[in-house]
Amino acid sequence: MQFAILLLLISFATSQTISIVGDIQFELTHVDHGQNLNKFELLKRAARRSRARASLLYAMDCTSNPISRTNVPFHPSGGSEYVLELAIGTPPKPYPFLLDSGSSLIWTQCKPCSKCVEQPSPIFDPSKSSTFSRLSCSDKLCQALARQSNCTRNHCEYYYSYADQTYSIGDYARETFTLGTNGEVKVNMAIGCGHTNGGDLNNSSGIAGFSRAETSMVSQLGVPGFSYCMTDDINKRTLLKFGTQEEIFRDIKAPVQATKFVDALPGYEGLYFVSMTGITVGTKRLSIPESVFAQGTCVDSGTAFTQLPNVAYNKLKKVLQSSTKWSPSNITILGLECFSTGSIRPSQVKVPNVIFHFPGMNLDVPRDNYIADMDDEGVMCLGIMSSKSFGIIGNQQQINMQVLYDLKNSKLVIAPNQCYKK
Repeated sequence: MQFAILLLLISFATSQTISIVGDIQFELTHVDHGQNLNKFELLKRAARRSRARASLLYAMDCTSNPISRTNVPFHPSGGSEYVLELAIGTPPKPYPFLLDSGSSLIWTQCKPCSKCVEQPSPIFDPSKSSTFSRLSCSDKLCQALARQSNCTRNHCEYYYSYADQTYSIGDYARETFTLGTNGEVKVNMAIGCGHTNGGDLNNSSGIAGFSRAETSMVSQLGVPGFSYCMTDDINKRTLLKFGTQEEIFRDIKAPVQATKFVDALPGYEGLYFVSMTGITVGTKRLSIPESVFAQGTCVDSGTAFTQLPNVAYNKLKKVLQSSTKWSPSNITILGLECFSTGSIRPSQVKVPNVIFHFPGMNLDVPRDNYIADMDDEGVMCLGIMSSKSFGIIGNQQQINMQVLYDLKNSKLVIAPNQCYKK
């Protein structure tokens, strides 16, 4: 993927103001890119990540992590779908980071490493960077970590833990990031330099948090919003942009809709929640009490498949089954309902469109965004999962849509779009 940054004024915690001009592009790849997996294998992997990520979002009270301590918050991780390459240090060296809209810290593994997990690139060595400096305990970004920081000889130390048992402990520092494929822009941001790390980094060297928290990448950059456009092909390039609604949607002719972000549940304040009000299948609005969605619905780039509260999921599945005469398949995929189509090729089975309703926005979910066809197996799977808690809108249901997290105006903005670059 790429970032397109158009004339932004970025305010940093150091009170610097840096002017960024021009289009800046980055590579961002899907975690399954280049692994030569067939559709069935890709579906199983995405389903496993989705179920793991959702379970972690729903149970962020895990206490078995090596750095667990009273009242230390945990963060989801465990299933992020996309890897962003960022160049850090002077001279700059590229490192792959998981893009995680559900967490608030930027961090990478660092030398000397008392414990590190396997990663595809050499471990970052801060002693070889002329711009690396540890943050003092009085720095406001150190203070923003609150219960996740410690102070030793006025040096800020962090401990950050995810509910999937991934964790990082190290120095909280300030470092130069070089943005752009040609090194067009250099910015200074706070980054965690992890000397003790554990868990699963999913073929990356760290995590770039994109949440609403003060320490996240987007908050440190001070961008008005970030936007992505997911494709149905993990080998196609897609776009991720920083900018305002006017900048992001200026070349899109399709109707643009928006809905406000709402207050998240306690403990989830950094995540992006919206208010879901109902579901339509074909022309029929399902009879789902709005109280089913009372906990809110999280919009998450790191979850593949949408999770619906049980009542809503069962209503949706029942209507789809009755309209298509689906019969259960003996092929099982974790968390996904799969059905046999008999003598008819799955891709030829007609199914109704699904619409998710929000205040001010009706999100049309076309067939390919919620049905996974496996013609070779004669099976089609419902690409939506059930949940015992709040809902999550996953990235599979956002394919070929321009999705903007408008941070300035606190709203989610969406329009249909063709999401790949030729």
